Amino acid sequence: MHILNVCTKKVYEEKNGEKKIKWYRAGILKVSDAGKMYLQLFHQPQTEFFIFEKEKPLPEIQLEK
Repeated sequence: MHILNVCTKKVYEEKNGEKKIKWYRAGILKVSDAGKMYLQLFHQPQTEFFIFEKEKPLPEIQLEK
């Protein structure tokens, strides 16, 4: 099993004008030995998201005016 951090960043400016970046951990991405992926976000602790490859692009639909 391979575990990756899912992060977000906030860019802010200090009083002296220097820009800084603060990283926040938003969750984890687990990749099993079989290649299956699971996403767990900390703001939804009881929910595990399953990740699948996109099959093929959806067709474009033209709406009549």
